[in-house]
Amino acid sequence: MVMALIGVVAFLGLGFARTSLDRSAFELAELNAEIDAQLALNQKLKLEIARLENPARIAPLALEMGMVIPSDTNQLLVDLDTAPVVAETGGGGENRG
Repeated sequence: MVMALIGVVAFLGLGFARTSLDRSAFELAELNAEIDAQLALNQKLKLEIARLENPARIAPLALEMGMVIPSDTNQLLVDLDTAPVVAETGGGGENRG
């Protein structure tokens, strides 16, 4: 009688373990499918970013908005080691540097 009870408990335990393993495998398959979908979406978004950043697309839009490429450029060199100086305004402002 005791052996039969042990056999039934062992059988039910194995069935439960098998069910748990099957559920885990199913969840793993779902997660892998979701990872694949997110990787595909990520690739699609990277291509979209590259398309939107393309200078050949941006240049005509900038021209439509009235932007032009400057004929000459000036470099502004900033010394970050010195304290900032505020330029005086014509209205009697003080230099707060």
